[in-house]
Amino acid sequence: MGLLLLLLLSCVTGSDLENILYVSQQKPTEAFAIGKPKRKAEWETKPKVRVCASTKLMMSRVDAAVRYWQRLGYEFNYVYKDFIIDCMNPRYGEIIITLPEGGFAPHHMAATRLYTSNRTGKIVMAKIFILPKNGRKERVLEHEFGHALGWSHYNKKFHIMYPNWQGGGYDHTGLRND
Repeated sequence: MGLLLLLLLSCVTGSDLENILYVSQQKPTEAFAIGKPKRKAEWETKPKVRVCASTKLMMSRVDAAVRYWQRLGYEFNYVYKDFIIDCMNPRYGEIIITLPEGGFAPHHMAATRLYTSNRTGKIVMAKIFILPKNGRKERVLEHEFGHALGWSHYNKKFHIMYPNWQGGGYDHTGLRND
């Protein structure tokens, strides 16, 4: 019986994974990714980081996320908290961290929007949307800063840019800014 099951399972290919009925809601994840992480664009200038006070994020948490990327060779101008009540729109050369807008999907922990120059194609500003409860979770801000720096999701388990928080980690293979 075990031999028959082994033979049957050996016939399942990667494309067949979509047709399997799973006992749990989680599908198997690939531990290895093909290729390198992809970067959509680079920054036109060293970005400033503005944290809207309404996010209730601890500045130590934001500083830790910035330091993660600095260790990989990325540069930032400075980081500060903005107490203005209508803190929501990014300015040129800035990454803003703010509360989500109306269309924010409830199953997302955070999201990032990039703004690029039509002339150069480089990033000129970025907006990170995050709820206060998710800003305290490890790796969420680091992951969103990765998007703000132009990086796409990378389907390698335990990688900082892995699309799912549960499968992510601090692996930064391919992200060094040399």
